[in-house]
Amino acid sequence: NTQNHLQQTNDLIVNHLTELKSRLFKQRDGTIKIIIAELEQLQPMESYLYGLFKDYGFTEWEDVKALLTAMSGKQMISKTHRLLKDRDCLILSEIKNRVSQTYPVYINGTPSGLPIKLKLENVKNLENQGKNVVFLDKEKLNFPLVLRNWEKGDYFYPFGMKGKKKLSKFFKDEKMDVISKEKQWLLCSDNKIVWVVGKRADERFKVEDSTQQIIKITLHT
Repeated sequence: NTQNHLQQTNDLIVNHLTELKSRLFKQRDGTIKIIIAELEQLQPMESYLYGLFKDYGFTEWEDVKALLTAMSGKQMISKTHRLLKDRDCLILSEIKNRVSQTYPVYINGTPSGLPIKLKLENVKNLENQGKNVVFLDKEKLNFPLVLRNWEKGDYFYPFGMKGKKKLSKFFKDEKMDVISKEKQWLLCSDNKIVWVVGKRADERFKVEDSTQQIIKITLHT
């Protein structure tokens, strides 16, 4: 009967959208990345945009369509999710209450209870340098160090540069999206940024010819 046909048609649509999501919605670090060019190939686009995004609280397909051609950094917010335009893709993420968290980092070993895995060790010289490793003058640091989220107004003195730089400007130069910025951790000593973890050390704590003790900190990913 007609009702059965309608139900079967609805099931077909749901199955098709589920298959499309599994192909187009790429999971990445707790977020979903969607290539805009792939969305633009779907016809009729309006129906697809509504079907793909309504479960996340985005029911105005016109707004989603406008986001496809908006400037990078533009975003939409629903009650449960955020949809962010990031260059050639959309980033879909669940909204979580962001509480600024701080964690003490003690002098040696692999501190427990941190949201990321850090290893601290005393070394004699600089070796195996990379973005996930930093070498610091131990005597310039006050322990325990503090691991925290970034906050508006934060600044540091980027290693190898003269003068200070606001983190917001640094993030922009690094082409970091909103979600990556929120997930960025800072290692601090007396509220001075020692290391934008995994990105850039601070010039003020670098190892110099006069350095007596070197501490190596490694981010394990």
